[in-house]
Amino acid sequence: MIHVEQLHFSVGTFSLADVSLHVRPGEYFVLLGPSGSGKTLLLECLCGLNQINSGQIRIDGVDVTRLEPRRRGIGYLPQDYALFPHKTVRENIRFGLEHRGMEAASVRRRVDELMERVGVTDLADRLPQKLSGGEKQRVALARALAIEPQVLLLDEPVSALDEPTRDSLCRQLKQLQRSTQTTTVHVCHNFVEMLAVADRVAMVRNGRVLQVGAPQEILQRPGSLEVARFVQAGNLFEAQARPDGQWLQLTCSGDVKLLARPPASNTCNGNVVALIRPENISLGTSVPEHVPPGTTMLEASVSSVVDLGPLVRLAVGCGGSTELVLSLSKREYNGVNVQVGDHVYLAIAADDVHVLEA
Repeated sequence: MIHVEQLHFSVGTFSLADVSLHVRPGEYFVLLGPSGSGKTLLLECLCGLNQINSGQIRIDGVDVTRLEPRRRGIGYLPQDYALFPHKTVRENIRFGLEHRGMEAASVRRRVDELMERVGVTDLADRLPQKLSGGEKQRVALARALAIEPQVLLLDEPVSALDEPTRDSLCRQLKQLQRSTQTTTVHVCHNFVEMLAVADRVAMVRNGRVLQVGAPQEILQRPGSLEVARFVQAGNLFEAQARPDGQWLQLTCSGDVKLLARPPASNTCNGNVVALIRPENISLGTSVPEHVPPGTTMLEASVSSVVDLGPLVRLAVGCGGSTELVLSLSKREYNGVNVQVGDHVYLAIAADDVHVLEA
């Protein structure tokens, strides 16, 4: 549905450089990255608010690179929602329809349908200044959907909301997108928000797309150290790598040795970085009777236990200054019930040790 090829756009000293993206029809696609990474600029290029310096943008096979915004078939929800302050909820939603020559009865039916769908029917006659942040977001979304766009662009749509409201609206956004099958591009910098809505994700930093993939692929298998650090992937260790039969042996500080599966791209001899997510480490109070091939077993001592409600986060020391962080469900933790100072055994599968170039 959306094809971006080698897009370049500069403003001041900042540039979007050689950006290429392909968003599938009916997909919920997230642009993830820190503030100032260029996500909003890229969204504005897609909808035509920024005229790119070079490259091409196609929507549903049509080259829209030089088309004005209203001819691109796009619904756009800016970060501040941009509701007309002097118009009621109903008037804001019908604004785009009034300029398309629709008959009054059809406009009224469409607006009523959208207000019901996003849950603002009882707010129809209110002005924006009388709405909460979540209510404004729903009205702006209905206005963007009113013209039945091929593509919906959402710029940080829930960033200004409190956590419970944000979570609820993310669920509604995803449900609405599934029901309409509108191709959607959503800008955010929050992992929980991204996981709640995304089919696929593009990691954006410093005007470049660093990696594109499914949400769990980005979190579990970041393509670079830069991506791993941003997504707070977990335990990162510098290590020396050498082949060990079908495995790769990684020697970390404190002479801690891990087994990993060799990456397909290279042999990874020498200096590398090992990544292990906290939820991929098993903990027990004794050595298991059967240890699968490729599993690293480590002895460790519990140095901290933090109860986070549904999860319990533990830090354990193993091998001098080396410390690992583990994340257990409350049920898993209750099964072992270890405390600070307890001696424990860790099991780490080779497939759960991700190797990155240093």
